[in-house]
Amino acid sequence: MAPFSEPSDDAFHAQPVPAELADMAPGTVLRYRPISPEAYYFFGVNARAWQVAYVTADGNGKPQVDIATLLVPDDPKPRLLSYQVAYDALTRRCAPSYEILSGSMVEHMLMDKALRRGWVVVIPDYEGPESQFLAGRNSGQGVLDAIRATQNFLPDNWVNTDTPVALWGYSGGAFASLWAAEIAADYAPTIPLVGVAAGGPPADLASSAEAVNGGIFAGMYFAAVVGLSRAYDSIDTEKLMNEDGREMLKDVGESCIGQELAWVKDPVLSYAFDDMQDYTTVDNFLAVPAVQKVTAENRLGQQGFAAPLFYYQAFFDQVTPRRDAKTLAATYCAAGVPAVRFSYALGEHISATLTHASAAVDYLAARFAGEPPPNECAELMQMLAAPD
Repeated sequence: MAPFSEPSDDAFHAQPVPAELADMAPGTVLRYRPISPEAYYFFGVNARAWQVAYVTADGNGKPQVDIATLLVPDDPKPRLLSYQVAYDALTRRCAPSYEILSGSMVEHMLMDKALRRGWVVVIPDYEGPESQFLAGRNSGQGVLDAIRATQNFLPDNWVNTDTPVALWGYSGGAFASLWAAEIAADYAPTIPLVGVAAGGPPADLASSAEAVNGGIFAGMYFAAVVGLSRAYDSIDTEKLMNEDGREMLKDVGESCIGQELAWVKDPVLSYAFDDMQDYTTVDNFLAVPAVQKVTAENRLGQQGFAAPLFYYQAFFDQVTPRRDAKTLAATYCAAGVPAVRFSYALGEHISATLTHASAAVDYLAARFAGEPPPNECAELMQMLAAPD
């Protein structure tokens, strides 16, 4: 198996000149390597594994190379799950492709539920080489092109263009999954998407920023500013941030949310209960027109998709207000998603990662089996009008 080093020092992660990629189809595999995947330092992953470097593009259409990890169980069934890790990173040290080599992949317990059912799993580094946290189109394209790369790389008896595909992710991973679903019809219409499971996504970035600002998850807001400013030059952080703010963004720019096993700084722990106003030169950062434009462009629910959806949300979620979750679920119904199941999970944002994981896998298994999906759109529309 190939040795590994940090992505910044790993030639496998090297970016060609964009002109070299211009004529290559999205999903083209440039290089690959077999790997020995690890989880939690001590436990292995019960699958054969490869990593592929594949062609995709950022949100501005600039070609780039992303990395995906492919896990194949011993007796694979014709099922492909694209699992989006909530790596919420501003550094590639927390990218799934590195964490599964270094043994710091905390979400292995979730994707293992799929491997035990015989599903092939693809895990994309969907934030791309610049770690553009919460840049929607960049993430969605990274997900869909990783699926194409899997179709191109694995033998046809394991995965081919007719193999049914499902998307699953929680929090930042749910955000990437839903963005992939929303753009699939235009960007990758031949992918046979049969189901989506999304837990606890930030339904509206501006609303989530307001919800966490000054609270225990305030660092999420600061991390989002870094990620989106990398994707959008229109967010002029030099002008909008005071001296403390510029130092804060520099510090956050080498951090990841909830990835303590990767031994990097966590902005949630470092900036809990801080207020964005203390770091800016403006009274309300979210009221800046350029910021409003970016948050609007990256809002979920801008269009529907053809696959049924299981959407679950912690009842006491600190990141996305319950009303926002209801609104997004109902918006998807109105936008033509054929069936939506909505469920509140007991607990808060972190614990809900686990409490509904088995339900998410069961839901996707039923979609793979061709069973009719439950549809709660009528109830959702009524629930939207009811008080919390």
